[in-house]
Amino acid sequence: MAAKLPFEEVKRAALSALPRVLDWAGVDWKQIHHEIQMINSARSDEGYGSFSINVNTGVWADFASGDKGGDVIALVAYLKSYGQGEACKDLARLLGIINGEAPAASAPAPLPAAVPAAEAVLPIPANLMGKMPRSKPHHPGKPVQFWRYNDAAGQPLVFVVRLEPGQNGRRKDYFPLSVWKDADSGKTAWRWKNLNAPRPLYGLDRLASRPDAPVVICEGEKAADAAAQLLPEHVAVCWMNGAEAVSKADFSPLAGRHCLIWRDYDAPGWEAATAVAAQLAKVGAASVSHIPVERFETCRPGGTEYAPALLDGGQWDSGDDAADALARGWTAAHLRLLLEAEPAAETVVTSTSQASEIAAAPAASAPRPAPSALGNPFKLSERGVYFQTEDMDTPLWICSKLEILARTRDKNAGSWGLLVRFSDPDGNLKEWNIPSEQLASSEGAEVIKGLLSRGLLLGAGPKARQRLLEYLGRYDGDERATIVPRLGWHGDVFLLPDVQLGQAGERLVFEAAQKQREAMQCAGSLEGWQSDMARYCVGNSRLAFAVSCAFAGPLLGILGSESGGFHFYGDSSQGKTTLLQAAASVFGGPGYLQTWRATDNALESIAAAYSDCLLTLDEIHQCDSRIIGEAVYMLGNGRGKSRANDKGGSRGAVAEWRVLFLSSGEKTLAAHMAEAKQQMKAGMEIRMLAVPADAGQGLGLFDTLHDKDGGQALSDHIKATVIQQHGSAARAYLERLVQEKDGLAGLIRQQLARFGSEVLPNEAHGQAHRAAARFALVGIAGELASAWGVTGWPKGTAWQAAKACFADWLKMRGTAGNREDEDILAKVRLFFEQHGEARFTRLSNESILHEQDGHAPDPDDHAPKTISRCGYRLKDKLSGLIKYYVLPESFRAEVCAGVDANRVCKLLAARGALETTKGAGNMLQVRTTPEAKYSKSGRAKVYCVTSALFADNAPEIDDAA
Repeated sequence: MAAKLPFEEVKRAALSALPRVLDWAGVDWKQIHHEIQMINSARSDEGYGSFSINVNTGVWADFASGDKGGDVIALVAYLKSYGQGEACKDLARLLGIINGEAPAASAPAPLPAAVPAAEAVLPIPANLMGKMPRSKPHHPGKPVQFWRYNDAAGQPLVFVVRLEPGQNGRRKDYFPLSVWKDADSGKTAWRWKNLNAPRPLYGLDRLASRPDAPVVICEGEKAADAAAQLLPEHVAVCWMNGAEAVSKADFSPLAGRHCLIWRDYDAPGWEAATAVAAQLAKVGAASVSHIPVERFETCRPGGTEYAPALLDGGQWDSGDDAADALARGWTAAHLRLLLEAEPAAETVVTSTSQASEIAAAPAASAPRPAPSALGNPFKLSERGVYFQTEDMDTPLWICSKLEILARTRDKNAGSWGLLVRFSDPDGNLKEWNIPSEQLASSEGAEVIKGLLSRGLLLGAGPKARQRLLEYLGRYDGDERATIVPRLGWHGDVFLLPDVQLGQAGERLVFEAAQKQREAMQCAGSLEGWQSDMARYCVGNSRLAFAVSCAFAGPLLGILGSESGGFHFYGDSSQGKTTLLQAAASVFGGPGYLQTWRATDNALESIAAAYSDCLLTLDEIHQCDSRIIGEAVYMLGNGRGKSRANDKGGSRGAVAEWRVLFLSSGEKTLAAHMAEAKQQMKAGMEIRMLAVPADAGQGLGLFDTLHDKDGGQALSDHIKATVIQQHGSAARAYLERLVQEKDGLAGLIRQQLARFGSEVLPNEAHGQAHRAAARFALVGIAGELASAWGVTGWPKGTAWQAAKACFADWLKMRGTAGNREDEDILAKVRLFFEQHGEARFTRLSNESILHEQDGHAPDPDDHAPKTISRCGYRLKDKLSGLIKYYVLPESFRAEVCAGVDANRVCKLLAARGALETTKGAGNMLQVRTTPEAKYSKSGRAKVYCVTSALFADNAPEIDDAA
C-alpha cells in the first residue's frame, strides 16, 4: 500500500522556509512586512504588487488574474503547472522530510543547480500545434482570436490569445500562450506564459520575406493587421504586451529599415511611441517617422472607390489606432491622400546618440500629457483605470473608466470633495461628488460602497480597492467646482442637473444632480413638442395656464418674488393629473411629476431639487391633512426647518428654494384640512391659490377639443405626448432668458400692474392683489415663451388664460376683500346662527320702552330656562332688527374665541352690526337686563350685536373681469 503523503508537515515546514522555497522555485520576490510580493512567471508579470503571499498564513493570491490558494504546496503546484501531490513530494525532498518528519537538526538540503525550472521550446513543435488549450484555468472567458508570432522562417514561437469575457467585469483579456519544457520532469506542455525577454516582434516572417520594404510599427496585433491593409507597401509589425513593455521587445530585426510609427491616440500611446523611437535609434534604424494621427480629427474618408477624397469633420477618439481607422471607412487610397497632404515627419538616424532626439519626435503631432501624469503610476483609458510602475510589464486593471473632473467645495470653502464621472454597465452616465471625509473614514469603505452601488466595475480583491483609493487621493488637478444645495439661479447662471446656462467663473454642481438628471431628461424636439402638445393649449384656458406655470418658475428669481403655487381641484377623472403632466413636459418626462405622498422633511429636499423651476405635486389627499397646512406654508416661505444637533446647536444648513408649484386633488385645501378639524388661514390660501379644474364648458378641463373626438381622447393624446416629447421647451426658454435677464424686471413689473388694473376692483384688499400678481406672472411667462418662439402660441393666449383662471378663483373665493376679516365675520355669524335662540333669553317687547326709566319687566319665570346663557335678545319693532345683548365675558371667551375682541368689534361696526354708547368703548349701556336692574348704578354694559350682521355687505365681484 502506498505511503500517505505528509501534506500537513510539508505545509508547516515550507511556510517556515518560505524564502528558500521561492528561490528553489525560481521566483523573483521581495518581502514587505508580513507579505512577500512575487513576480508571477505563469503569466506576463513584470512588476511587484499584484501577486503576493502572507508569510504568517501561507494564503496567496494573484489579484490581476484571480488565481489564489491557501498554502505553499498549492503555490508551488500553480507555479510549476502540476498537481499538488507532485508539489508535496518535491518540497518534502527539498526540506528533508522523511515519513512525515523533518530531522530536528539536519542541515538543509543543498539547492539545485542554478538552472531555470523550465525553458521555452522554440520553435513550437509541430506535433503540439493540434493540442493547444481551448480554455484558461480559473478564467471565465473563452479564446476567440489567436495571433501567431513566427520566427524569420515562419515557425511559431508564441501566441497571443484574446479571451472573452475578461476577468473582473472586463470585456476582454489578452494572454500569451507558449510551450515550455520542465527542467525536472522533462515534460513539454503548453503554458499560459510569456517568453523571457527579449521577445520577438509580430511579423518577423514578413520582414524576412520583404527585406527592402518600409516598416509600420503599431501597438497591438489587431492594429498591426489593420495597418497592413491601410499601408500595403509597408510590413506591419508590433511588439508584445502593450505600451509599457517596449523595453522587453527585440527591435534588432529593424536595423537599417525605414520605420513609420502609428501610435495609439492617448498619453500611454504617446509614451510608447517615444520609447519605440528610442529603441529604433539604438538598433540603427535607417529612419523614423510618425503618422500624423491628429489629422484624423479634422478629416474623414469620402468619395468613391475610384475617386477617393478627404472631407472635413473627422472623428478620432482617445485610444484610437489603425483598427479604428479601418472600421471608420479609411482605405489605403485615403491614407495615401492624407500622407501626401501632410507627410509624416522623418528623422534620419545616423547613430545611437540620436535616441533622445528621436524620442522627442511625437511631441509635434500629439498633445503631451500633463507633467504630473508622466510620473503617475495610474493611467486612464477608455477601458478603465490601470496601475503600473516602471518595473511592471503588465498594468493592473483597477476599475472601469473613472474620470476625476474637479476638486469641489461649498461657497464657504468647506465640505471639500472630488467630483467623478463614470458609466454603469448599461451605459448610463453617472456623476458623484465624493466627500473627502469619506476617503479618510473606515479605510474608504463608504467610497467603495457608493461607487459600486452606482455601477462602477471594480477589480477583484483588496489590492484593487487600495489602488482605487490611492488613485482618488493622488488627484492634484487645478480644476475646481462649487457645490450648491439647489438648482436654478446662482448669480447670472441658471443651473440644471446636466448643464449650467450663462457665464460663471467655475463649474457649479448640484448635490442631488443624478436623480434630477433622470427627471429632467430631454426627448423628441422642440418642434415635436409644439405640434403634439403646445398647439392643444390654444383655446384651453386651464391647459395654457398650467404650461405657462412652468415658464413662470424661473422668473421668480429675476423679480425676487416669493414662492407660491396653484391647486387644481375638482371631481375625479376631470383631467387634473393631465394638467400637471402637460406642465411637467416643459422640463422633463413622466418621472418629473411628484406627488404629495411625502413627509414635510422629504418635501424640503424635493423643493430644493426643483428650485426656480416648476414643482408638480399630484393628489393632495395623499398628504396627511394634519400637516398639509404647514407644508403649504413651508413651500411658500421657501425655507425648511432649522434642526438642532445633539449639542443644542444648529444641525447643518437649512434648505432653501424658490419655486412655483402646481397641485391637484379632488378637494380644496380648506376642505382637506377640515377633515382633521383644522382651519385654513388666509396665508395658506394666498400661498396656494385654488382654481377649479373644470373649465365650465361641459368638457372637463378643456374649453375646446381641436381635432379630437372627446375629452378623454385629447387627455390620452397629451399623456402619450409627454412620454415622447419633453424637456426641450425649458432648454430653449432658459437659454433666451439668461441672455435677456438684465432688462426683464422692469418690463415684468409694468405688466403686473396692468393685470391688476384689469381684473380687480379699486377697493380690493392686498391679499387679492398678491394673488393677482401670481396669476399675472404666469400670463407674462407664457407670453415671453411665445414671443421667443418656444410655444408657437398666438399673442395673448397665456394672458387670457391667466385672466380666466383668476376670475374663477375670485368667484370661488367670494370676495376681493380681506379673507381673514371675512373668516372672522363668518365665525361670529356661525355662533349666532347656532346659539341665537338657545343661549339668549328673550326680553319682552315692552322692555325697550323702559330703557330710560329701568322699569322693564323681568323675564317670564315660567318660560323655558336658558342653559349656558350668553345674554339676552329682543326685537326692536321700530327698526325691525333683532338685538343680541352679549354679556362681556361670553363675548370675549366664546363669540371671539381665538380672535382679538377689538378687531371683531371693529368689523361688526363697519358692517353696521354693533351698537355702542358714547364713552363706553365698544359696549352699550342698558337698563333693561336683570343685571342692570339689580346693580347699584342701574346700568349694565353689554356687547350689542344686531341682525344687520346677516346682511350681504360683501364687495361685488365683476364677473366680466
